[in-house]
Amino acid sequence: MQTKTEYLIWDKIVNSAKQRFDFELYATKLDPDTLDKLILHIIVGFASGECHESISTNLHNELVHIGIDVRDEIIDTIVADKHVVFSGEIYAAYLTFSMLEDGNSEFEILGCVTDLLENPRIY
Repeated sequence: MQTKTEYLIWDKIVNSAKQRFDFELYATKLDPDTLDKLILHIIVGFASGECHESISTNLHNELVHIGIDVRDEIIDTIVADKHVVFSGEIYAAYLTFSMLEDGNSEFEILGCVTDLLENPRIY
């Protein structure tokens, strides 16, 4: 079960990603919870090192499983540029995994993720 802080971490990442593409276009076709889960799936997939094809296939299977009929090509198109569009969010997810594994507190992770996504810097 997720703690409230862990939920806030993933929510921050998903909400940041929603600002980087035409969210409203998809929001008319899918309910908000489903769309949030698909965005998170894309981000976590890339953060975990999955390839585009694997993420696309998994998303297609998830949608079919919940009764949404969609062509493979449409999912491929949706996922096609997300490794670039969501690069900050993908890094935030990777950082979250790494910090959790290293034993950092969820509050520290939330602070780092918030800072990364709200105040990006180039060094």
